Amino acid sequence: MTYFELARESDGTRRLLMILVPLFQTLDKGSVMVLDELDASLHTQACEMIFALFSSPTTNNKGAQLIATTHDTNLLRSPHLRRDQVWLAEKDAEGASHLYPLTQFRTRKSDNLARGYLQGRYGAIPFARPVSDAPVTL
Repeated sequence: MTYFELARESDGTRRLLMILVPLFQTLDKGSVMVLDELDASLHTQACEMIFALFSSPTTNNKGAQLIATTHDTNLLRSPHLRRDQVWLAEKDAEGASHLYPLTQFRTRKSDNLARGYLQGRYGAIPFARPVSDAPVTL
């Protein structure tokens, strides 16, 4: 078997290796782990497995909690994520961020939350002017 030096591993592999030790320490202690941009360089399925660790009574028998931000809308489809665990962030005109829970909206268990989010049903969509209105500089 051939092993790569860490420097030759992908960004995702290195990121996963960086967060695994504190992640398992959090589960062992029953504490809280805060991860900004959980999905940075990680595949959606790797993020889902992290959710699975925290939602399983076997691997999380001390009630550890994960608070994470993400831009990966695919994670809204995760069977390990309940609607009451999803909070959205939206910036106002002055640039201040406001948080609100997805439970503020009427959703059904059968709803495709990712599609609803991308369609703007829950707000928190980045404001961007159309590309045709953007100034072009060369």
